[in-house]
Amino acid sequence: MGYKQALKENQTETFNAVITDIGENGSSMQVEGLETNDINSRGAFIFSVEDDTKLEWHHAPIKLSEFDVGDCVAVTYTGSIMESYPGQIEKVTKLQLLDDEK
Repeated sequence: MGYKQALKENQTETFNAVITDIGENGSSMQVEGLETNDINSRGAFIFSVEDDTKLEWHHAPIKLSEFDVGDCVAVTYTGSIMESYPGQIEKVTKLQLLDDEK
């Protein structure tokens, strides 16, 4: 099937990344996983931000429009990652801004 990894339902994984691109519609992002991550969470990934994706900064809700290219984020996801370039994450459940200032 060509999946890098698949998680059981309700099981999540989180990795840290830098936003490298935000789609024109604002609901898709491409990120580059940091070298400090597990080897499977390094490299480029793309995903959609859905209405039910939690968006946070210091545990407070924020808007998608507050994320910018270059921001450091924690990406929490469930499901599978398709082996392609960039890797396609099936379902992002939370996107947390890690930068100290916004």
